[in-house]
Amino acid sequence: MDRDQQERRRRPPDTRPGGAEPSGSRRSGDRPAARSRQRPADRREPAGRERTGETRRRPAAPEGRKTPPEHGRRAPEAEKKPRQSGSPRREPPKKPGESQKKARNSRARSENARRRKQPPKQQTRRTPPKPLPRRRLLVKLATAAAVVLALILGMTIFFRVQEVRVTGNARYTAQEILDASGIEKGENLLSIGKSRAAGKILSAFPYVDQVQIGIKLPNTVNIDIVEVEASYAVEADDGWWLMDAGGKLLEPVESPEGYTRVTGISAEAPVSGGALKAREQAPEASGEEPSGEMTGSAADRAAAALEILKVLSQEDRTAQVTSVDVSQLYDIQVWYGEKYQVILSGPTELTYKTRYMVQAIEQLEQEGYRGGVLDLTFTEPGKASFIPW
Repeated sequence: MDRDQQERRRRPPDTRPGGAEPSGSRRSGDRPAARSRQRPADRREPAGRERTGETRRRPAAPEGRKTPPEHGRRAPEAEKKPRQSGSPRREPPKKPGESQKKARNSRARSENARRRKQPPKQQTRRTPPKPLPRRRLLVKLATAAAVVLALILGMTIFFRVQEVRVTGNARYTAQEILDASGIEKGENLLSIGKSRAAGKILSAFPYVDQVQIGIKLPNTVNIDIVEVEASYAVEADDGWWLMDAGGKLLEPVESPEGYTRVTGISAEAPVSGGALKAREQAPEASGEEPSGEMTGSAADRAAAALEILKVLSQEDRTAQVTSVDVSQLYDIQVWYGEKYQVILSGPTELTYKTRYMVQAIEQLEQEGYRGGVLDLTFTEPGKASFIPW
């Protein structure tokens, strides 16, 4: 052992450089010297930090080895060394919540990738049809043109009126109705104005109440009419006029015999096929004396008379009633034949009173009564009075 080595062995451990014995000079049997608790001069506390107590100094690392800083304490600036090019970069600490954000981004990327792999949904909008080939298009156009040509030929050559059938006529002949309609044989069947022809028939024949015209291919026209029955006679300036239950004037007659006479109203300017329009003053053309001063307006008296006539037609009692007098609006009277005089009183509930009259007279005839006065004033609700002759 040379002299230098002996000198180093005799030197205390804290005076040696680095604070530790070189590894090459340590013997297997020697123990390391006790470490000094004194901090080296070059390792001082950072500025602004006070030492609260004595801390245990870590042993110094051998030469050539970097001493790690104590736990929770930063190394002094003097001991920092520049990072070598080959050494790995130290990653900065992660911010709080950055891992959750990365996880969300990763899930979103996986979801987008899964959606891209799925087949696209079927679109609700209809795709435009593919254009037809030229040959098929020409075939379709030729077919449509043939259909149109067939229709034109059918309307011009075929479907011609060759027969007209008239049904429901009793007062007028079929030829009269055909002439009034304006329909001619040889006319185009599909171009007939049915409404126009029906209007012509109604205006030409007052006894025709309804007209229905139909066609039957290939060449037939059917005309069905409904005629009215003249059952009532009403006074006018020039005599008596026949009338139906709806107030339609039919034609003038010399005598009202055989018809139910409606007195108390008169037709003003009567026209065949026209509606009844009552005038205010009663005429004297019939040669009869006025039945007395009239009460109520002419329109109210006419409405009351038509309501009674409508019920008589529905009950099929027109032939049994000889007269309806509405000259006194609040004292309406009906003669049921020559035996029963019926007092209907005012214009209220005339439909009910007329039906009551028909049923009551049927019951009186069954009981053997031959006539009398039936009062339907109904002084007591639902009770009528009868005074036999």
